[in-house]
This record gives sequence, structure tokens and C-alpha cells, in this order.
Amino acid sequence: MMRFDPFKELEELQERLVRAFGAPQQGPRVYAPPVDVWEDEEGLHLLVYLPGVEPEKVEVVAEEGVLSVKAERPFERKENAAYHRLEGTYGTFVRSFNVPSTYDLSKVQARFRHGVLHLLVPRAEATKPKKIQVQVE
Repeated sequence: MMRFDPFKELEELQERLVRAFGAPQQGPRVYAPPVDVWEDEEGLHLLVYLPGVEPEKVEVVAEEGVLSVKAERPFERKENAAYHRLEGTYGTFVRSFNVPSTYDLSKVQARFRHGVLHLLVPRAEATKPKKIQVQVE
């Protein structure tokens, strides 16, 4: 259901080290935002946590069995300000998910509220239970 990212744990460790020791970051960073995933009778639900991201900076793309989320939270340096600590996550957020064919990517619904993107991927009609009428002869 989700695309395996072998470098995710390394990236998270690197982020923790940067936060702990204040090492300067070089170049633009790409982060994998935290996600909650569950399914119910409606379909597959994904909650993507994007604190501080403006809704117009969020892009959702569904193609060939993959649902991708990309967002950006740029750092806006203020003039005449001395920064002592920056623990917020700034940069580009990217996350992709392999979605089984039992879900219909052409009908994805997306809502953004309080920094959380809620994606609903409904079940494909062909996979929903159907009641079969029994004919009496």
C-alpha cells in the first residue's frame, strides 16, 4: 500500500542530529511528512501532517497506481533578526503511496484543515459487495 523508502530512517536521524547539534544545512531539503493511514467502509484514508504549509502550496497527484503529495514551506529570513534556534521544518515535503487497484484513484477527495491534509481514496465499484438477486423458476 505504501511505497518503501529505505532512506527515510536515515533522513529522520539526520534531522534529529541537525536539531540537537545545530549543524548548518546545505542546499534545499526534502522531507517525508508523517502520515496516518487507515481503511474503513468508505475507502482508504490518509492524513498527511503539513504544519505551517499554506493550502495553495499543496499538490496531490494520482497516476498509475501511485498517490503523491508534494508541499512546500519556504523559510522567510527576516532582516535584522538574529536566529538562535530553528526547529521548524522548512523546505519541500514529498510522500508517495502505492495504492492497490481495489481503490479508485480517479475519485480521490482532498481536504486541508489546520495543517492536516485528509485524502480519501474510495473503494472501486467492482470491489464493493453486491447483492445478487436469486431468480425463482
